[in-house]
This record gives sequence, structure tokens and C-alpha cells, in this order.
Amino acid sequence: MKRINLLALLAVISVIIVGCINTGNKDKANQMLIDISSVHSITILSDSGESMTLTDSKLIKQFKAIHTAEYDSAKLDIAAPDYEAIVEMKNKENEKFSFWIKGENQGLFTKSGQNGHYKLPETEKAVLLHLFQTNDQQTETDNLKIDEDIKRITIANSLAHGSVNANIKEEYIDHETIEIFVRAIRNAVQIPGILNTATPNYDIVLISDNHKYAFHLWINESSEQGMLMNVNETSTGYSLTKESTAELKKITFMASTFKGLEFNAVRSSNGDLVAKPIGISENNYILNGGAVVELQGITYHTIHFFYGDHNAVNALLAHDPATDEVKVNWSDELNDSNNRWNNAFMNNYNMLIPLDEDHLLFLESDLTKEAGKYHLSSYNVITGTIERLREDFWPLSDDYDYIYKFQWKADEQKLFMQSYLGNVWIFDLKKGKDDVHLLKYRVIPHSTTGAPSLFLSPTFKRFVHDDESGQLTFYDDNGASLRTVPLPQEQYIPSEKIKWNPAGTIAWMDTAEINQNRIHDIDIDYLKIAPQKIIFYNQDGLPISFIKTDSDQEDAAVEVVGWMDANVAVIKSYSVELLYKDTIGLKVKNVSYYLYDVKKKQRGVSYSSIPSSATVTTDQRMDDADNEGNITVSSKEITYKKGK
Repeated sequence: MKRINLLALLAVISVIIVGCINTGNKDKANQMLIDISSVHSITILSDSGESMTLTDSKLIKQFKAIHTAEYDSAKLDIAAPDYEAIVEMKNKENEKFSFWIKGENQGLFTKSGQNGHYKLPETEKAVLLHLFQTNDQQTETDNLKIDEDIKRITIANSLAHGSVNANIKEEYIDHETIEIFVRAIRNAVQIPGILNTATPNYDIVLISDNHKYAFHLWINESSEQGMLMNVNETSTGYSLTKESTAELKKITFMASTFKGLEFNAVRSSNGDLVAKPIGISENNYILNGGAVVELQGITYHTIHFFYGDHNAVNALLAHDPATDEVKVNWSDELNDSNNRWNNAFMNNYNMLIPLDEDHLLFLESDLTKEAGKYHLSSYNVITGTIERLREDFWPLSDDYDYIYKFQWKADEQKLFMQSYLGNVWIFDLKKGKDDVHLLKYRVIPHSTTGAPSLFLSPTFKRFVHDDESGQLTFYDDNGASLRTVPLPQEQYIPSEKIKWNPAGTIAWMDTAEINQNRIHDIDIDYLKIAPQKIIFYNQDGLPISFIKTDSDQEDAAVEVVGWMDANVAVIKSYSVELLYKDTIGLKVKNVSYYLYDVKKKQRGVSYSSIPSSATVTTDQRMDDADNEGNITVSSKEITYKKGK
């Protein structure tokens, strides 16, 4: 159960109630956001509750970075800010700004009392992030003398003199690598005179228990002697020894010697098989696991392998439990984030479906340097051959796209996919009759992932789409509009706005009053509620009945938890209370069950538990691919359980 503070809760809830606003016009702000020369002080409040006040004119001057931002008239839908800046002017008036600039946040900010939002360039985002850090977070860089035990080193591509890029490229924690960096710095020799240098190659931060030491580093693959500078003293340079330069090149450019994805697998002391990539240091890559399927006694699974600056490999791996081998049966690589397939490649490695006893269904990328194609393909586990079932099916667009959700109907060999930009495919791999709807049913733009907008029936013959107009539309599989239903105003509706019975003949919508006591769980694109009312529809969107809680008590709830047949639902009746004050999560109590015939509008027999003959409903929350069980993929290695 996720627990978040009340401030974050209110911010996210406002997004869910109001919905997402379509992107507005983007332009450089044509007005002065603030007159820096008239600023008396700036008070910074962080999301952790820390605060500091800037009065030094040099520090205040750095705040002018906000004037480089690009203006967007759209309303900003996002969680609570990382920082708030209260600017006190010399005339005693105040201006308030909210910033989202930590980690992967995109450098956004808003000005209180003004519509729209602003997006900072990466360089200015880094400047403000450094400025906003409290004193104990600021990096100490007074000299090259390091007498402490360094525990961690980070390296980032440098953006400018005098600041550290917050987007870390690599991190080193092993003693051997740390010693190489520390030795290089200690042995560096000061270069006479005042230097005027180009932008550094890297920012390096050495971190002990009590301090941080930050340096700029000039080094490339052809360097004989690298150069260092203290981040706070960018007119003084220090020359690295040739030996240290060679050692740092070996660490820094290890990824460039990587020739292709292969694995070395060895047995651990407990008998598990542990596989690691060959030819690359652990500090230079990250692994992520995807779907797992077993066919013909062999375990197949997908992985995403990220290394270097922006290099990624998606791969299909195979492991025969009778051997100690892990084979790469298929792979493709992306080397440039500007490739328009970047988002698809980084997200869509986890689809792996057993098509039949001998074939696996997967998304086969076929990338070039700037673009490429995507195919829906099958992998023959007997022959090792790949057949493209739907070649080049995905039109390449100017905007980045990726598969947001997919669903497989095994008995009919039908595959449903929806992309972020609104492409919908229903591929019939048995009969060959496909339904394709390009750029028609977009995911709701929200945060970095989007919010669910399309709700598919189990039969694939109907789906419901939320186009943010305030109503939902029922469609048949040909894309013909059948009926619209209004979304209740000033009511909670879960992120899974429409649910279906197993037969695909009845749909329903849960609603509840807007109250913290109604939220079971919440995330940036997910809301699960304790409903007070359930409205049932036929497959074409016609309302056929509804039920409400048995009592008018604020804590009463009803929920569909199963189906006895196509018409009779199993209803759970219960009451709720908050698990903890000012946090998300409900305690469920006073539980009972009863049957309800939706078409006859009749309440039936009561039960103390769900009848064993019922088909239980499941939460369709879209989590990451299952990475549990016989295979565990960590960031550095893959573990295959003994005997599996």
C-alpha cells in the first residue's frame, strides 16, 4: 500500500478530477518574469521541508535562469513540486514560483497567479538545481586535497563551467575504481597561469560520509594527459599524469569497447545460475527484465540493456535448465535518443506471448541510425527463425510514440494494442481479419506516462474511449460509434473508468463522492476507490440498472468482485476507514456478499464469502512485467533459480 503525504495527495487528486488539458501554444515568454535587480531575497522551500534564504547578490543573479524558459499556455498536470521559491522584492512585494527539476523531471516551473507553465533548457535546469540545494547538500570543492574515505563517485556529462550536471551518467561504488579516481586527483599537477578553457567533458563528484568534492574533467579517447578543475575555481587547471589518464580512459570509455550483448553464466554457491554481460564493467550498464515464457522446456524472456551515454539493447534470451548457458536469440540496438523510435524502444521490450507450442509472439524492432521500422513477429523455438506476421505495421510519426497497453486473446489468437498517440490495432492472427485505427484513440496526456483512456471488452468486440470531452463513447471493433455516456461531475471515478463482465456483454462504472476516505490506492496515473454507486450498461452503452450502498453512512461501499454468469454479478458490501491520518489507504471491515441480476434488477442470495463457482474480477492496473519466480533480473545480473 503506497503512502503519500497530504500535500502530494491533493495535488494528484486535482489532476484526476479536473482531467488533463490539451497542450497549449508554446513560445518564449514575451514578458519579464521578474526584475532580478529588484530582488531583495529568495526563500527556497524543498519537498522534504527544508528551507533556506538567499540574500547574496551573486546567488540571486543565478535565478535569472528562469528567463531562458520556453512558455506553454497549457495547464500543468503534475504532482507536488520539488521546490517552491518565494521571491521578496525590494518594495516588499512577493512573487511565488513552483519548480519540478529533480531527477527525471523535465525542468518545468509555474509562476503563481499566471496561467500556463515554463520549460527550462537542461543547462539552466542544472543551474537552478544547484542553486536550490541547501548548504549541507552543496558540493564542497575548495581544493584538490582529499583526506577522507570516499564512498561513492558520480560522473555526468558536463554542461557548463562552474556547475555540476544533476543528470548522473555513471556511478561507481567499488573500492578499486574509487581508488583510481582519488589517486588521479591527488597526483594531478597545477598548470601555471589563468586558463580559459572549452566546456569540460565531464563533471565528477566524490562523496564521503560528510562531504562532496566536485571537479570538471577534460578527457577523451585520444587524450594522453587529461585535465582537472575544481568546479569553484575554473581558472585554475591541474594536469593528470599519463598513468592516471590511461586508467581513467579505461573506466570512462569502457562502453566503447563493447561489441555486442553476450552473457557469461556461472553457478553460485546455492546452485543458482547467475549471468552477467561480457566485455563491459558493471559500472557501465543497467539491466531491466521483461516477460517470461516457457516453451518446449526452455525458458525465454526479454530484457532491456542500457549502457554508455544513450545506448540500449532489447533482447530475447533463452536458457535451457539442463545447461549453464544463456543465449541471446534476438537483439536490436538503439544509439541515439533523437531516433523517433526512442520511446518505443525504451518501453516496449516486455511483450512476449506464446503464440502456439512452437512460436513466440513479440515486437521486433528493426532500427536504423535515425529511424527504422517495427514488425509484429513470431520466433520459432525449434528452428530459431523469425517470421514477420505484420511487417512495418506501425507508422513512424514526428512525435515520439510507444505501445501503452496490449491484451492477448489466446483462444482466438487476437492481439489488441493501443499506442500513446492513439493508434489502435486488433490483429486477428488466426483468420487474418485486422481492425486498424490510426491516431484516433489517444492516451490521456498526463505526467510522463499518460493516463488510461481505452477500456476493452474481453471479447475484443467492443471498447470504450475517453476523449476528455466529459463523456465516454462505446465503439464496436470496426471503430463505429455506438453510444456516449456522461462522466458524473464532482465525483470520483477510478482510473479504470469502465469494467467488463467476462462475457463482454455488460459494462459498469464505479462512482463515489470526492473524499479522502474513498481512496483505496492512488498513483500518478492510477486511482482505485471504494464505490458508493455502480451503473451497469449493455455492450452498446445503454444504461440497464444501477445499485447503491445499503445505507446512507459515509463509510459504506459496494463493489463488483465476480460474476456467476453473463448476467449475475457478485457484489461485495463493506465499510471503510482510513488506515492512517492524512495518508492514503483504507481499512475494509463489515464485509458481506450478495448476488445481483443486472438485467432483472434483482438482488439475490447473500454469502459470507465469494462463491467458489464465481469468476473473480481482477484489477487491470498496468504494472511492469512480472519479474518474479524462476528468473530474477537485477540491475547488474540475471539469476536463474536452481533446477529451473
